[in-house]
Amino acid sequence: MLHYSSWRSDGEEHFLQMYEETVSWIGWNPETFPKKLGEVRRAILKNSYYIVYFIIIADRSVVLAVLDGRREPSEIRSLVKQRNSRTKQSSERRLHRRG
Repeated sequence: MLHYSSWRSDGEEHFLQMYEETVSWIGWNPETFPKKLGEVRRAILKNSYYIVYFIIIADRSVVLAVLDGRREPSEIRSLVKQRNSRTKQSSERRLHRRG
């Protein structure tokens, strides 16, 4: 977000608006977005380098990360895999408590 603040007076608002629009599209039909890292899907924020990585768990989409797509691909893979693993473990614990 700092990147947008450095060149636009409304940079943070603009970034959040793009994020909210992307998350809205994800909520509307998450399966239209391509799988990129196993079950992790990718949605690109319009007119930016930022990417929303998310997974579908049961009946909801869970955002794992919002990253600058220009980062080193191995860094992106590592970060997203770590967050995916933690998210799945957390979801499994919640399911066991309910069951």
